[in-house]
Amino acid sequence: MTTARAAGRQISRSEIVERACSWLRDAVPYSQTKFHQNEHGIYRADCSGFVSMAWGLPGKPEDRHGGLDTEGLADVSSLIVADDLRAGDVIIRTDGTSQTRHVVIFAAWAEEDGRYWAYEQAGGQRTRLRHIAYPYDSAAELYLPRRYLSVLEP
Repeated sequence: MTTARAAGRQISRSEIVERACSWLRDAVPYSQTKFHQNEHGIYRADCSGFVSMAWGLPGKPEDRHGGLDTEGLADVSSLIVADDLRAGDVIIRTDGTSQTRHVVIFAAWAEEDGRYWAYEQAGGQRTRLRHIAYPYDSAAELYLPRRYLSVLEP
């Protein structure tokens, strides 16, 4: 099992958000086979590559896959309750196939009950900031909130 210390350095929430916004700025097209390179390194252009980049985990060349997959992200994070979600945490589904597993980066709770804003890298889309019903639209029991173990808390 990978440990957070072995996977990546400590990182602040503001840096996670800044890194996520770099792909929003670049409007990165989703791909499970292609990579995106910017000032933060080279990462696979899918949802877990996006979160790996935002969390400052190793990209290419250190990790030839350009970041962790969703199961790997779960290994370097801990389960939290929804009320504890803060910017830079994730809402993740680790079961299923590469077509059903998914992860988004929590940005903030929306004014409407049970909705939030999240940074997302999803199939058929470019990186976006999206309004989502908690936990992830209609798949309530499949998505869980998690926190990166190396996030710096104030």
